[in-house]
Amino acid sequence: MAETVIVTPDEIKLRPGTTGNVKGLQVMHVHEGAPYITFLESAPHHYAQVHSHSEDEVMVVVQGRMFFNGRWCEVGSLIFVPANEEYWYSTGDEPCRVALIRPKGRGTFQNGLQAVAGSSAKPAKPDDDHAA
Repeated sequence: MAETVIVTPDEIKLRPGTTGNVKGLQVMHVHEGAPYITFLESAPHHYAQVHSHSEDEVMVVVQGRMFFNGRWCEVGSLIFVPANEEYWYSTGDEPCRVALIRPKGRGTFQNGLQAVAGSSAKPAKPDDDHAA
């Protein structure tokens, strides 16, 4: 059984991610197991390839903004992604930090169909024409 977890902004200490499949992230793992809780920060102009996870995922944007599956998500945006649903995201001119929770545990990472097919194509980069 999980215990109550509280992380205040001044307690967030990010470090370079070393084992993840999406490269270039800064991370702070808060809780392993169930629930899996972590903070992730993507640098400006970062692109995360199409992928999915074997577990449901909840993200809350806590700093910056991201272009998630073609929609801008600002601070306070909540994103729920069901298990095995593919998604991608990118950042604009500023970094984006999210609090990420997978209630049933970390699960596994799965490359998206485009990555498996070896396609070098990726979704459009965010620009001012897509601003919310």
